[in-house]
Amino acid sequence: MSSLFRKDIVSNDWILVASGTKKRPNFFANKARKIPPRKNCPFEDPQKSGNGAPIFWCTSPNSKGARREKFSSWFLQVLKNKYPVLIPHKICPIALPDGPYQKLEGAGFQEVVITRDHTRSLGYMSRDEICTVLNAYLERYFALKTEKCIEYILIFHNNGLTAGASVPHPHSQILALPIVPPDVRRSLDGSAKYFSKNKKCVHCDILNKELRDKKRIIYKNKTFIVVAPYASRVSFEIRLFPLAHNPNFENIGQAGLNELADAMRITFAKLKNVMNDPDYNFFIHTAPVRGETSKHYHWHMEILPRTSIWGGVELGTGIEIIKILPEEAAQILRSAKS
Repeated sequence: MSSLFRKDIVSNDWILVASGTKKRPNFFANKARKIPPRKNCPFEDPQKSGNGAPIFWCTSPNSKGARREKFSSWFLQVLKNKYPVLIPHKICPIALPDGPYQKLEGAGFQEVVITRDHTRSLGYMSRDEICTVLNAYLERYFALKTEKCIEYILIFHNNGLTAGASVPHPHSQILALPIVPPDVRRSLDGSAKYFSKNKKCVHCDILNKELRDKKRIIYKNKTFIVVAPYASRVSFEIRLFPLAHNPNFENIGQAGLNELADAMRITFAKLKNVMNDPDYNFFIHTAPVRGETSKHYHWHMEILPRTSIWGGVELGTGIEIIKILPEEAAQILRSAKS
């Protein structure tokens, strides 16, 4: 088989697997990628670089005794984004007409979650360190959820220049928006439509299929499963799902957080080892802050390695082309060191 269209049953988007043009995994790796030196890095010493006091901070999970109370030994800190695309508002914005168009003020919050080590991305971290990062996500999620103007909170991470990271130092961002973003809206609409027709959660059906087939499973523990999606949008796309139905990331609980940290540690280590530490984006898709989606939505994490640049076919048709079958990508990642 040299090419095959596959349909994503949530979004109803078609993707094209052109496996006849596939390369070995090191084809996708950016071997020339180097992390710039610490000199002049604004996240090496955030306060010295003009950032204010952290909103939240914590020391390393390996710290002991009095060191845990010293800010000088910080492992992670959360800051207000110095150059935000959204600005806090006291009054919630409303959509206003602008001729045939509509406009809405860019109200919201944008925060940066920085880990201290300049070169250690998630693929190099321990389970406990990743769990510390996840706890920071949750801490800020619950705080931002109380803001009256907020409809959706997106947690995302850009790793590397081609993934859109303007600062190479490892960091994540938390974006609290007054709208539900279009990509999330399509996912919500797709899962609602599937539930209306089949009276079942579409993601639960997907997971049941993956558990039966076993071909696209990369890793599984007692709470989470990691798969290469049937209709992957990029080569080596990865998704992490809770095995039990749950629409809200923030309802994960500490035991679930530990299991998620385990799944993430294994997954990012495998990705690093297979693809020579690639650039990637990951984000958490969860239910909106307001509204009822408990029956049909299932929160999850999506990881998108940056393996190619869109050309005329992709831009002109909107059909994404991947160069390796998800089943083959899963087998490669499954057998990789972690």
